[in-house]
Amino acid sequence: MAPFPSVLFGIGIFSSVVALADESGKVDVQPLREFLGTTTEEVVGPMPDKVITDPATFAKAWEKLGLKESPGEVNFAHEALFLATTRGSRISLRLKDEGKGKLRVLAMATRDIRPGFRYVFGVFSKKDWQQINETPLP
Repeated sequence: MAPFPSVLFGIGIFSSVVALADESGKVDVQPLREFLGTTTEEVVGPMPDKVITDPATFAKAWEKLGLKESPGEVNFAHEALFLATTRGSRISLRLKDEGKGKLRVLAMATRDIRPGFRYVFGVFSKKDWQQINETPLP
């Protein structure tokens, strides 16, 4: 049986190699901007996570959330949005560069249910990405 410190050292080296292999030289991906907030309105119907590429769809989304005005400015000629919502107390985005201009965006939310609705709009550059969650960007 191997001594305990040797086993710990081996586990540490193995996990470092796995972490380095998983990263494969990719940089940390971040949205250009995020618009986060809470609404007290109860939203009618489901609000699925979606990619928004035009001002009309953006306006419909924030109106459905019960917002009185746009949460922020977006230049749709050069930018696209990803909308995620939850009834949990917090929400954030997790991003993964899948290569070849493809971006995977996942919403991470707490499972505790609170009154109101939490939302996050992530803004992404069309110059950097051709697809977000398999949705081609115009």
